[in-house]
Amino acid sequence: MQSVHALVASIVDYAGLYPPAQLDPATAVRSYSHVHASNRQWMLGRLIWPVALLDQLSSLAVGHAPEAVLPETHGAWAISCILSPAGTPEFVEELDRVQAFNEQHDEVGSPAMRIDSLEMRAPDPSAVERALSHLPDDMFPYFEIALDSDPRGVIASLVGEEAGAKFRTGGTTPQAHPTAGDLARGMHACASAGVPFKATAGLHRALCHFNTAAGSKQFGFLNVLLGAAFIFNRKCDVEGLARFLTVGSVDEIEFNEKAMSWHGVRVSLDEIEETRSRFAHSFGSCSFDEAWDDLVAMEVVRAVSAGGAA
Repeated sequence: MQSVHALVASIVDYAGLYPPAQLDPATAVRSYSHVHASNRQWMLGRLIWPVALLDQLSSLAVGHAPEAVLPETHGAWAISCILSPAGTPEFVEELDRVQAFNEQHDEVGSPAMRIDSLEMRAPDPSAVERALSHLPDDMFPYFEIALDSDPRGVIASLVGEEAGAKFRTGGTTPQAHPTAGDLARGMHACASAGVPFKATAGLHRALCHFNTAAGSKQFGFLNVLLGAAFIFNRKCDVEGLARFLTVGSVDEIEFNEKAMSWHGVRVSLDEIEETRSRFAHSFGSCSFDEAWDDLVAMEVVRAVSAGGAA
């Protein structure tokens, strides 16, 4: 379905190393490689990898990532690297490791991978400003912003920059989950400021549900993505977005080729594409299969041999 494809194309940044999956590095690389080579690849985004394990990634990717060739490698892996908090001495040192990794994998015959995105915590606007002064122009940074306090100060420091916010939308404990109101407030602040965002954690399923293992209700990735389209295109206010973030039934959402809607709140295909391009970039998840399988079960994506969609 065209509207769904536009909403979720390249959306899952694969974070298999992180909870609750916590795969070992070799298994995480194999899992990413498997999806990357499959018919489901259109929904896959970057591989999420910590800076401390970059040397392992260089070794493990041999035979999985394509070999670098001149002038440009088809199918090179895009990596988002997790760094120390913004502005710390460790953060500055880690940027050198990132640059060295990219130079290594530009060499012909090496596994073709490139870090083009960075993720780090941002405790305050001054930390963001310090970090931005060190960042290379060819990497897009996401600054993780706490949602349990007013996020507008840090978001304001990103206005006009080639940078985005990162919101933690769940975790393995009840305390790790923001309220719908706090998440809606953060998303609205980004939309108002023209700052893009990505989400991470807890978004394994398509719609809001109770996760017994985490002991908490969790948002779905469709709640966040379609909600982002609503708020970015000014189709609802913060209170309306908070309500939509808790929708747990697919029966409340209307899908067709050219639009998606909820209780009369409608976004067109063009508005969805604009939202993805300028505002809601991706979400990190340790499981690609759960997200895919949920969309197939909802019959908005059709499964084909070895994964894929039509």
